[in-house]
Amino acid sequence: MKIQYELTEDDYIRFNLSHIKRSKTGKRMILLQRIIGPLIFLGAAFVLATWLQETDWWLYGIYGVASILWFLYYPKYFERHVQKQTRRLIDERSNEGMIGPHTMDLEETGLRDLNEFGETRVSWAGIKEVVEEDDYVYLYNSSVSAYILPKRGLDMEEVRRWLPIR
Repeated sequence: MKIQYELTEDDYIRFNLSHIKRSKTGKRMILLQRIIGPLIFLGAAFVLATWLQETDWWLYGIYGVASILWFLYYPKYFERHVQKQTRRLIDERSNEGMIGPHTMDLEETGLRDLNEFGETRVSWAGIKEVVEEDDYVYLYNSSVSAYILPKRGLDMEEVRRWLPIR
């Protein structure tokens, strides 16, 4: 089966966000950073109150509100940070062939991905995991990289027949 599609910068950003949110390490990292920020705020309030010998609770109130805001809004901040970093990484390196038109051939033995700069082949045994989301199918060939297949304009019933869903 031959599939023609175009990969954009946004497709790579969505892949990175999806990967981080699904990975065990990514989830743990986000949770720790969400908790460590408020602990630092509250620790700073305690140190300042002790240092200033302040007995009023206003200092704890200010740092408490900052802690709550951090906990609530950190995931959105983290998402924007990942988007910004992904854009920078795409812009700073020689990434010919990542973005632009692609042709993927799904064959009995595996898949072949073609673009204007080259071709890659991988057997179905080399596809470690197939993840289907609302707008994408990710064909993981390692724990951190995948072939990104946008669902835009695809006959997904036909595509699913070819994929090694485990």
